[in-house]
Amino acid sequence: MRRPPHRVGGALSCVGLVGLLGLAGCALPGGGAPPAAATTSTTPAPTTATTTPAPVFVVPGACAQLLTVGQVADGLGVRLPGTTTYVVGEPQPDIGRTARITCGYGVAPATDTAGASDPLLEVTVFVYDGPAAAAERVEVLVANQEQQGVRADPAVVPGADAVLLSGPADTTLVATVAERTYALTLLPGLLDAPGTQGALQTLAAVAIAAGDPADGSAAATG
Repeated sequence: MRRPPHRVGGALSCVGLVGLLGLAGCALPGGGAPPAAATTSTTPAPTTATTTPAPVFVVPGACAQLLTVGQVADGLGVRLPGTTTYVVGEPQPDIGRTARITCGYGVAPATDTAGASDPLLEVTVFVYDGPAAAAERVEVLVANQEQQGVRADPAVVPGADAVLLSGPADTTLVATVAERTYALTLLPGLLDAPGTQGALQTLAAVAIAAGDPADGSAAATG
């Protein structure tokens, strides 16, 4: 934060003007003419401007760096059974996406007769090469979902632009902060509609805070 200019109160005395005006216009005791004062000039040393690079978002290297199992349980009000999965997606330069990771919570492990289940809660972080690309992809997603009959409603996540997409198969909250977008999808059956929206908003806020570049809390590169 820049400090306001410091203002020195009071008029400068004749002596105080020596370095600025060389006593010009000041009277000495006895009415004598002021002696000529030597003046010197100094050239200020050049200053080098320094800039602090903006913090960079670091893709979580594990699901616990995004949302812990305990945080998920607190947000949903119920502890999910099963395990957690972590998947790294490929960059997509054609749409400006530079990274993607997906964490699944409440995944029933594969057995001899069946594969692993879909996660009860899925949280994905998309990172783009700028805020414009991130916003554009959300617009495309929302338009596509609405064409398929999914309802889009405003959602409230501090510091983010958020929308809630409610469909028959699941409910997804999409929250965008600068160049990153968080998508949290909850399968039906765990909570009612108001409870689902509240839980997803809470979990989105926690996930965003965990990855805030300003505090450097995420610890792995993507």
